[in-house]
Amino acid sequence: MAKSFLFFYNHIFLIFGFPWVFWLWYRVGGMSLATLITGLPLVFGYIMPGIGTNILKKWRFNGPFRMGNFFIHQGFIYSSTMGLGLYLAMFPAASGPWQIPMIIFRTAAIVGFVAWWVDILGVKTGLIEIYNGPWKRGAAPEVIVTHYAPICFSLLGASYGAVGAIAYQMILSGDARRAWLWPTGFIAMMAATCVPYLWLEKK
Repeated sequence: MAKSFLFFYNHIFLIFGFPWVFWLWYRVGGMSLATLITGLPLVFGYIMPGIGTNILKKWRFNGPFRMGNFFIHQGFIYSSTMGLGLYLAMFPAASGPWQIPMIIFRTAAIVGFVAWWVDILGVKTGLIEIYNGPWKRGAAPEVIVTHYAPICFSLLGASYGAVGAIAYQMILSGDARRAWLWPTGFIAMMAATCVPYLWLEKK
């Protein structure tokens, strides 16, 4: 059952999920918003895992359709799943001063929990190999993944949610100066995962 779910999650969902999620966001805010919301995790999903697997050798993926130690469609996995998670976190949209903080919190919860759970299943089934401290000590898959996942994935979701919420508010207000969200969002997402992961490695 776990292997079937992971195959669907990693290889099937993106086939219809990526265009569906792009369409959802296009309907909300046009081409600019849809490109930003799906493009950020797409780029992040290639660069961060590419560095972590093929250069730093911190972990690796097993299975078909790989480019070195990660999937050739890795970015589309991130884009389709995170884009859907942000959509679920943002709508129906709330109002008031707590709107953006609530979107950030909900996106952190959704992305954090789903990615945590998927990585546990991945380590259990051998789809993912993670070479951290608990792995070196022979720990169980749950311990290996929980060493980094709650913090790293929640912060990833929070940073992504913040960019999405700000971009949506700028569209509602008619502010077209959104180009800065691309570099800012990418740097925030990289820092949100890499900094705590490298810090936790020392423990």
